[in-house]
Amino acid sequence: MSGDSKPIRFGVNFLPNHAMDSLEWVKVAEETGFAIAGIADSQSLYRDVYVIEALVATNTRTIRFGSRVINPMTRHPAVAASAAATIEELAPGRTMIGIGTGDSSVDNIGVRPAKHAELAAYVRAIRELLQTGESIYNGGTCKLTWFRGRIPIYLAASGPRTLQLAGEIADGVVINTGLTPDIIRDSIAQVKIGCARAGRKIEDVDMWWLPLTNVGPDRGKAVDEIAMTLASAGSHLSRFTVKGKHIPEHLMDKVKRLGARYDSAQHDKPDSSNRELIKELGLLDYLAERFAVAGTPKDCIAKLEAAVGAGARQFWMSIHFDDKARFMRDWARAIMPAFR
Repeated sequence: MSGDSKPIRFGVNFLPNHAMDSLEWVKVAEETGFAIAGIADSQSLYRDVYVIEALVATNTRTIRFGSRVINPMTRHPAVAASAAATIEELAPGRTMIGIGTGDSSVDNIGVRPAKHAELAAYVRAIRELLQTGESIYNGGTCKLTWFRGRIPIYLAASGPRTLQLAGEIADGVVINTGLTPDIIRDSIAQVKIGCARAGRKIEDVDMWWLPLTNVGPDRGKAVDEIAMTLASAGSHLSRFTVKGKHIPEHLMDKVKRLGARYDSAQHDKPDSSNRELIKELGLLDYLAERFAVAGTPKDCIAKLEAAVGAGARQFWMSIHFDDKARFMRDWARAIMPAFR
């Protein structure tokens, strides 16, 4: 294990299929010792992220939580800032704002994802609104009159340019590039490039890695249960560009076909047709090796130890299969003690 003094932490992320179920999942996460809970934002597929956050804020006591992630295309920064400030008012010091370019949330309303410059402008506008009450956005003045404070802003990043942007402007980053040691080391290097541009230190950025996780007695079954989420991670490899994303040349065409054929209306759903797509394309094993921490407790611990050795220390896991409470209790019992 790494000699880094930063503790190993685990978080969970949920798709809000039902409001009260989502609350119960976060309550189990708090009870079992997870450090942070994310609520996904995809208005066409799931319940509203901020309604769920309000439930979480008023029914939990210690766990950090926030959006993972909103995007610049579906929420004006003044709307996003006011919503986040309201949640912060309900749960002071426990909230965060996760922001990305837009995935199923934009695909399902016929809108393109945000561009890199738009993402940067959006982060700046939200931060200025929260701290000063005013910002210029898309050439117009927008205001937030009733809140003054700082809420941590995290960027979701699956490529080098966004990793660098996170190092430059974000309080934290959710890194969805993979869990193999070489990819982890390169992702950290990309964040450092952004930090250097802004005169910051890597320690200024709260880095969380996004493994796709499952624990059980049989690795094959554990991997199959998260196949729909592996398909989602694989589809990101060809979004915008394949440059700098560590895709093996012999798989490049298959990865591009996955991106072109991925069904965003079935995004991360347990019965998603995307499960069969990655099997048809012969990508299941590759995506599992790159993105998954799945299998027996011994399998999971070994994969995490290799990731920790490469510099990853915080793991924010997406839990999109059924029986989430079982998973969290099994993870807390069988995996967490190995990293205390």
